[in-house]
Amino acid sequence: MSKLLSRVVSPAGLFFIFVSLTQVSRGFYLAGQLEAPESFTWISPFAFLWVIGWWLLTDSRKRGIKLVYDMGLVLYIAWPLFMPYYLLKTRGAKGMLVIIGFVSTWIVALLVGVGLYLLLVPQSVWPAYLQ
Repeated sequence: MSKLLSRVVSPAGLFFIFVSLTQVSRGFYLAGQLEAPESFTWISPFAFLWVIGWWLLTDSRKRGIKLVYDMGLVLYIAWPLFMPYYLLKTRGAKGMLVIIGFVSTWIVALLVGVGLYLLLVPQSVWPAYLQ
C-alpha cells in the first residue's frame, strides 16, 4: 500500500490527478454551457503550470539534467512544445507513452465531465444543442 501511496503523492501522480479533476470540471461546465467560477478560471492555469514545473524539476534532478535559468517563463510560453521534447529526449520511445497517457487523460476526463452532466442534470435543463 505504501508503494501505491508514494506513486500517487509523487509529482507525476498528482499531475494526472490534477488534470483529471480540472478536465472533469471543464467538461461539466462545457456540456451545460455554464460559466466556470471565477476562482477556477484564475487559479487553474497557474496551478497547472505549478504542477508541471514541480514534476519537471523533480524529474530533471532525478535524471541529472540541468534546466534553463527561467524555467517558469519557458513553461508559461511553450509548455506544449517543451514537454513533449523533454519527454522524448529523456525517455526515448517510452516518452511517447507518457504523452499518449497525458492526452488520453485530458480527453477522457473531459468526456467524463460531459457524461456526469448528462447523468446528473435533468433533461429539461439541458442546453438546446443537447436536446
